[in-house]
Amino acid sequence: MRVFALLLACAFGASAQEVRVERRLLVKEKHFFASLGATWFDRSDYFVSPGAALSVAYYPIESGGPEVRYVRFFSSLSGSAQTVYQLIGLSPDAQRPLALALAGWRQSLTYGKVAIAGTALHFDVQAALHGGALFTDRATAPAVAGSLGLLLRVSPRVFAQLDLGIAATFEQRVFSGAAAGFLPTLSIGAEL
Repeated sequence: MRVFALLLACAFGASAQEVRVERRLLVKEKHFFASLGATWFDRSDYFVSPGAALSVAYYPIESGGPEVRYVRFFSSLSGSAQTVYQLIGLSPDAQRPLALALAGWRQSLTYGKVAIAGTALHFDVQAALHGGALFTDRATAPAVAGSLGLLLRVSPRVFAQLDLGIAATFEQRVFSGAAAGFLPTLSIGAEL
């Protein structure tokens, strides 16, 4: 009986506390988000491919929206591939990536906030799926890409975005036409 009375007293005390709910600060619905950043395309194809990525997404609803992305690569042969080419005259079968143009859908998976050093950081965990084309030094090839990412609110209009993606391309090669690679992107952007 004493336990019941104690639980009842605690329940009344808990109901007397005011519940505080903060409004969402990273609102995406009916907004454009544009970002520019650095990327790296690693396909293990004897090319070193750093690049710059430009993305624009529009969110008709809070949970997701269409996105277009253009990546310009500054590819060059790796050191080992240059050595082989200089000594023997052989070059890789892979095509040198020049640019990647993609369009697709970006979906919010969850919204959250975390307190670090007295500051609340608001973020959105996202996934994206895109299709498009890879432009190389020899041809244009179909491409698909998927990524998991983090959209972090830096200020009321500025955000940072980290995407960890995988891109697959379907080029004309001697042994295999499909090539997949890791495509991480770190960018900074603004809500328009």
